Amino acid sequence: MKLLIICLVAITAIGSGVYPQGTAEGWSSASPLVELTAFAEDEHLDMQELNITLKEEFNQLQLDQTRESITNYFDEPEMKQETTSEATKYIFHDGHKDNDIVETFTVLVPKSEINSFEVVYTVTSAGTTPLAPQIMEQFVDRVKHQIFTKDVTYYSFIKSEYSGIMNEVLFYQKFKKTFNIATIEESTEESWSSRSGYTSRWGQAIELPEGSMNVQFATRNLGNRTTVTFGTPILTAEY
Repeated sequence: MKLLIICLVAITAIGSGVYPQGTAEGWSSASPLVELTAFAEDEHLDMQELNITLKEEFNQLQLDQTRESITNYFDEPEMKQETTSEATKYIFHDGHKDNDIVETFTVLVPKSEINSFEVVYTVTSAGTTPLAPQIMEQFVDRVKHQIFTKDVTYYSFIKSEYSGIMNEVLFYQKFKKTFNIATIEESTEESWSSRSGYTSRWGQAIELPEGSMNVQFATRNLGNRTTVTFGTPILTAEY
């Protein structure tokens, strides 16, 4: 199944181009991850990780059915269980160990909440696989159809590196201009910076006292290199 998806993505990309295509309104119809990857490639960033995360809460009565659906999703499913004083985790992944793109489900069943549980799906790539964001989006479309509902929350981010010390102010201004971002919050220290903003380019947003937020950008100076992490609507990675 995954090989078929990869072949279909390659055919589509060859026909339409890897980079996002504009719509009649001037905005791209591509997913956030595809657009963010195109920006990172244009800026010659060394991409360390691409990530898409889906999260949704379900009724406790759906637990057995959900676990079965996740098991059936994988060709060679493997599951491990972790139990703490607060919750039980069921972690599912494919038994193939050599995949360049890795999918994982975590079913979190809290002991203090008897009416609901949470499903977290992540798909990650080292960023070097050809057409990685497009392939990842195909996986996401499949899992949305099989496991999640319209209430699922979508997160994506890119973790990358820039060789040398970056002028993060100028770089952020380029990022801001590219995606038409209105900055609503920023924090800068000697070797670290974080900025949050909003763009009408992507629909999903989080409401804050300062306004709607659906994009974050962070840098950290590590001496001879700078890590650059950006995503939507919030970063789910350490940076």
